[in-house]
Amino acid sequence: MRRGFLLPLVLAILAAIVYAMIVSRAEKKLNDSKNPKYVFVPTRDIKEREVINRASIKTVPIPAAYLQKDAFTYTTDADFKAIENAVARIQIPKGNQISKYAITSLSPEAGLSSKIPVQMRGYIVNDIPVATASLIKPDDNVDILFTFEADMKDGRHQNVTVTLLQNIKVLGVGNDLGQGLDAKSASALKSKDEDASAYSDSVSLALALSPRDAQYLALAQQQGKITVILRSHGDVTNYLMEIATFDKLFN
Repeated sequence: MRRGFLLPLVLAILAAIVYAMIVSRAEKKLNDSKNPKYVFVPTRDIKEREVINRASIKTVPIPAAYLQKDAFTYTTDADFKAIENAVARIQIPKGNQISKYAITSLSPEAGLSSKIPVQMRGYIVNDIPVATASLIKPDDNVDILFTFEADMKDGRHQNVTVTLLQNIKVLGVGNDLGQGLDAKSASALKSKDEDASAYSDSVSLALALSPRDAQYLALAQQQGKITVILRSHGDVTNYLMEIATFDKLFN
C-alpha cells in the first residue's frame, strides 16, 4: 500500500523538476537572445502634457517577445528625434515602454502650458509686427522696453524709455512652439502662418514670466508702448540701464 503511494509521488516530483528545468532553460534562452530590442523608457514618471527631453528618457534592451505594440525602438541616436520635444498624452510611469499612442507632437493643439517652466507664467503679447516676429524664434531671449510720458521735475511732460524686463525666454511665436518638424509638417505650418498673416500684419509672442513680472508688463501695456528687442544667445547678464530721455539723447 505504501509503495503504491510513494511511486506516483516520486514520479510527480520528478516531472515537476523536469518541467521547471525546461521552463528555466526557455526563459534563459529568451533573455539571453543575441538580438534584443532596445526601447525608450522614462527615467522618472512623466506627467500628462509634459514635454519630453533627452534627460528624462533612456534606452534599455528587452527580449523581442516583450516588445509592446507601437513602442519606439532605438537603433541610432537619430531615433531620439522621434521622441524629443514631444508631449505626453497620458502619464508615463518610470520604466514603461514609450509607445506612439502615449505621445503627440508639440503644437498649439497640445497647449502652450506644456512649455511653461514651473512657477512661471505664459504671457501672450499680441500685435507684434510680422517683420519683427519673423526674426524671433522660440527659446530666444528678449528684453522688453517700456516707453511712456513722464512728468519731469521742471513740470514738463516728456516721453521716456526704460528697460522694463531683461533676459526673458520666448516660448512661442505665433503657431511655432519650437517643435521638431519634418519637412512636410514644417511646410504645412508655414502655409498656415502665411494664410493667417494675409488677414493680419501682426502675430502673438508667448513669453515666460514670473507672476510679478507678468503684472508689471500688463500694467505697462495699459500705460504706454512696449518694444521687444532680441538678445544674443548666451548673454544672460542683467545690465544696469539708465532711463532714456530726449534731454540725455541730445546732450
